[in-house]
Amino acid sequence: MGPFVTRPAPVVTKRQPLAACVSNLDVMRVLVLLLLFAVSTHGEELKPGPYTAGFTQWERYDHARIWRTARTLDGKPRTGERARPVRISIWYPAQAAEGAPLTFGDYVGMLGAEARFGTVTPEQQRRAEETLWAFPLVRTLTPEQRGKLRALPSRAYRDAKPVSGKFPVILYSLGSPAVHHGTPEYLASHGYVVVQAPRLGAFAGFPQDNRDALDLETKLRDMDFVLNELGAWPQADPSNMAAIGFSAGGRWALAAAMKYPDVRAVVSLDSVMLFNDAVTAAWRSMPHFDLEAVRVPVLHLTRTAFAKQDDRKMWEAMRYADRTYVTFEEPSLDHWDFQSLGYEMALVGARGENAGKVAEAYQSWNRQTLAFLDAHLKGKKLERLPDLPAEPAPVSAAAFMNALEEEGTEAAIAAYRAAWKERGIPPVAEAVVNVAGYTLLFGGRGAEGLKLLALNAEAHPSSSNTWDSLADAYLAVGERGKALELTKKASELLDADKGMSEERRAAVRGSIEGKLKQLQ
Repeated sequence: MGPFVTRPAPVVTKRQPLAACVSNLDVMRVLVLLLLFAVSTHGEELKPGPYTAGFTQWERYDHARIWRTARTLDGKPRTGERARPVRISIWYPAQAAEGAPLTFGDYVGMLGAEARFGTVTPEQQRRAEETLWAFPLVRTLTPEQRGKLRALPSRAYRDAKPVSGKFPVILYSLGSPAVHHGTPEYLASHGYVVVQAPRLGAFAGFPQDNRDALDLETKLRDMDFVLNELGAWPQADPSNMAAIGFSAGGRWALAAAMKYPDVRAVVSLDSVMLFNDAVTAAWRSMPHFDLEAVRVPVLHLTRTAFAKQDDRKMWEAMRYADRTYVTFEEPSLDHWDFQSLGYEMALVGARGENAGKVAEAYQSWNRQTLAFLDAHLKGKKLERLPDLPAEPAPVSAAAFMNALEEEGTEAAIAAYRAAWKERGIPPVAEAVVNVAGYTLLFGGRGAEGLKLLALNAEAHPSSSNTWDSLADAYLAVGERGKALELTKKASELLDADKGMSEERRAAVRGSIEGKLKQLQ
């Protein structure tokens, strides 16, 4: 597999199970020690940062999207708000708080109001708990263990007073705080604003995850909406962000790196980010999808079971990103051990002899995540080098067009030439410069457009299209003789130009023939 599956997490894979070291008579004592070990690591080994973790929720409607139809099935108008509800959870660096922190049970209660705003009713609370207890991992909990889990304190304080200052933003995998709160609390205590929205279907009544193109688009638009709303949080610095994706959220996190220029890192937690399945096929059809547009470091932490399903070609295609792949090979780990739910079950004695392994894995991936984010959002040193270093990336279309608009054509051309000299290859894709040249040419800046298209022909002398475009520029500024000369040059190069599709070749041929008729 080469560099694809690399660096198993040694904290998980190289530890001998503790129960194997003792006799049968000592098994019960070992289980007790495992639980105590897990509890102690929660308070000591995975240490919180200098801040208290604050927590709040916003109730916001996305009026660009409908959640409830205008009429019932019998044609009667619906009453009340019909826009899509988005309950936004925010964990943030806070001042020391009085009172008790949120409990696991407090977070569970929020499940009942993810799609409905207002105070959670007793009936909603009951249904929320039923939803949680239906999770495969928790179905076997005894009534006593459920009680302990409900009462388990978290590290977050509701509506604690924020500390002053700006902090990096973490777009956290869409989901429910009941099962996802551990890492957001940990990151908030270390100086991050972590934001999350629920996983809701496309419309009221739709399944939470429908695994189709509509559902995928809905989730991606939810992330857009959350990011837009977050501008109102005074602590948030949306110019310095990372995205974390768990499970299906791996796609959403990677999409954030494709779409948002201010995302500086991506973390995948046992996600389907690299699965080449039907949902990925739908994802590939979306306008933003481009693995080469991922130009920030990516950390992929996954169990062996998911690693076997990853598509190596997708990992390699992100060639402009530093990539680090870490496999957790311990077979007893569950998918939900990559969120706080699995760990907290270990704390209440529900994971048996695997409690120590669960705690160890939880600490490992949280520490790796924090170190990775601190390096790429706060400039701290990262000891671990990437498994696959990024190749030098071409200048993006947005960056080049911005330079033309903001700094001017001469400055953009000078920067292009400097980068070309340093890299040894043209720094901007031929097609990008071509579009930029025509934009100037037909935007009242003909002389500037001509300079840009001349630069493109110089950088790509064997491309028939660059010379045909330059001929268009000369024709636009009235130099018909030069336009005819370059059109003939483009014609001579066309058949030998192997760098274009047949459809594109036909379009260039049509352009050449049209000018020849006009100019001869």
